Amino acid sequence: MGYLYILLAGLFWSSIGLFTTNLSNVGLSTEEISFLRLSMGCIILVSYAIIKNPSLLKISKKGLIYSIIIGLLCQGLFNYCYVNSIKSAGSAVAAVLLYTSPIFITIFSKIIYKEKINKMKLLSLGICVVAAILAVTGGSLDLQSISTFGIISGIMAAILYSLMPIISKNILEEVNNLTMMIYSFLTGALLLVGRVNFVKVGASLGDISVVLNIIGFGLFSGALAYICYTSGVKSGIELSVAGVIASIELVFAQMIGWIIMGEPFNTVKIIGVCLMMVSAIVALKSVTKIPSASEESLDLDLRKVAGQA
Repeated sequence: MGYLYILLAGLFWSSIGLFTTNLSNVGLSTEEISFLRLSMGCIILVSYAIIKNPSLLKISKKGLIYSIIIGLLCQGLFNYCYVNSIKSAGSAVAAVLLYTSPIFITIFSKIIYKEKINKMKLLSLGICVVAAILAVTGGSLDLQSISTFGIISGIMAAILYSLMPIISKNILEEVNNLTMMIYSFLTGALLLVGRVNFVKVGASLGDISVVLNIIGFGLFSGALAYICYTSGVKSGIELSVAGVIASIELVFAQMIGWIIMGEPFNTVKIIGVCLMMVSAIVALKSVTKIPSASEESLDLDLRKVAGQA
């Protein structure tokens, strides 16, 4: 069930390109769009908590500290680095660099949570990175305009993105994931406030389509995506595998871009999309099986029999 939550998170995150394009077309900056995503996501989660269970708004001191750290690093600072990478290196390069995040998740989960790294995991990571390059670029990548600052910003964005499951794994045992996301969204939004032209944003709200896009952005790629992702992490699945599964977002994003937004979809991109699905399957095959109590008991009995023999 945990991997299904991660898959759903990827599905919801795949809508980011659609909403970002629609809001960019009305003149909103990337920083303003990021702010609207986080603030609307926060509003939606707070509204749900008030209606469903107001106690969800309560949080311990430890939970608040973790939520603020996640908001600062994985929301606010992540958006800042990713935006700078797009501006300095281009959207394609920035996207490819971001999809290296499963590598960092694997490294961090090995160091902090002692997760095993086997050959299948390494294979799935390799396929995932190659798939991202092919699916994002379509076989054409302009390397001449890439700046060192853009590359560093893109790698930093990938690292910050990968810290989300690493930081949240332990605290989710004590704090409801919805509560944690409320305060992390709020922190991230506050960090971006200084980059928002509220006069321009307010003027754009006169268009009902803009309002619907903001609500959809906050609901799908904000609230629902992160709730599903943290639910998956909370279930105890291997984080290194979750990182690859979440990258299936790219498959859904390419489908949305092709079918809804009319973006070109060539043979190379198709190969990239297929490879991304293969990487997810390989990742699932790499999961270390934990023997059940009955299996452990059977193994122990067999050892006794062998010893007596």
